[in-house]
Amino acid sequence: MNENFTPLECEDDVVLIGKDSFKVCRLKEVIEEEIRNKLQQHIYEYTSLYPGVSMVEIFRKLSIGQKKINLMEIQHNYVTDCQILRVGGYGWQKGQLKMKICISVINHNQNELSLEFCPDEPTEQESLMDEICKIIQSET
Repeated sequence: MNENFTPLECEDDVVLIGKDSFKVCRLKEVIEEEIRNKLQQHIYEYTSLYPGVSMVEIFRKLSIGQKKINLMEIQHNYVTDCQILRVGGYGWQKGQLKMKICISVINHNQNELSLEFCPDEPTEQESLMDEICKIIQSET
């Protein structure tokens, strides 16, 4: 597999993850909702009688020695196997989906999510370009 991840910019491309398929625009919505729900879940300590706190609240209280550190954002990177069906493409293409998530603790309207795809096999155009480069290099 090559490591050339490219952004999924067409909102109408379809991504297949396991048995579930989503348009890119819907997949972004599902991921954002899932992350938001996970971060809002409360964690309870069995030794405490106090109500639980969310993951964000736990990380807000980060300190190193005497120094308190303010949490500004949380970044997640996930990579999973998938298949993609591109608008105008020639069928399903296997590869890896990279999800980059940046969550602003201060302003939830500034959260960022990007999806990138890396095919397991290079496209015909990439293969042709590689072949041309090899020919040129061998002639020089």
